[in-house]
Amino acid sequence: MRIGWTSWLFSVLIVACGWLGSQTLTRVDHDLRIMYTEYTMAATDLGHVNGELIRYRTTVLRAVEAETKGAFVRIAASLPNIQARIDKAIQRFVDATNDASSGKSMDARELAELKAVQQRLNAYIYSSHYTIDLLKDRWEAKSMNEANRLREAAEQNAAKESGTKFIGVTLELDRLLEVVAEIAGEVRREADSSLRAATIEFMVTSLVLAALVLIVPTRRTRRKS
Repeated sequence: MRIGWTSWLFSVLIVACGWLGSQTLTRVDHDLRIMYTEYTMAATDLGHVNGELIRYRTTVLRAVEAETKGAFVRIAASLPNIQARIDKAIQRFVDATNDASSGKSMDARELAELKAVQQRLNAYIYSSHYTIDLLKDRWEAKSMNEANRLREAAEQNAAKESGTKFIGVTLELDRLLEVVAEIAGEVRREADSSLRAATIEFMVTSLVLAALVLIVPTRRTRRKS
């Protein structure tokens, strides 16, 4: 029995419809994976930055309160490692957001907030280094009065100057996290929209194919009769 051209046409249309539907669903799945994986990881990395930043400030304050030079040296020696962990956490955030953008550069909003975070962070770290430098001079001071003066200066710098900059960093981190959440919400809405469009397209195509299957054989039967 010879297969008619209409049967071949219907078969091709059905296969094409199924392929297009699978491609759309794959794209939607990718978008959802981005939202729940990459952006979740990015938000987690920001949490790590905030946690390490708090640890850094606590360590500086402990250095101020150190009662012996040995204790101060031991406490201050851990600061470079904490700073390195902060830098790594920020880099992981950059990598995660770039992955979320399918290898492209991160969103302009994220980039602007990230630069603000880095600027505030650098200012805070610089101020904290000044506190540590004052404390180093304190433990090398030749007189008790000079040592007390340097300790008081370090304490004031840590509490006021560095404290203000620390708050600035945490506020910028909160803003960056809000931007990440906003972009993740946009990805979700785009995924939902793509899913609805794919469903409508599939239903319409299915109805058209069903109509053709019913109409074409009927016309051929009428012609023969």
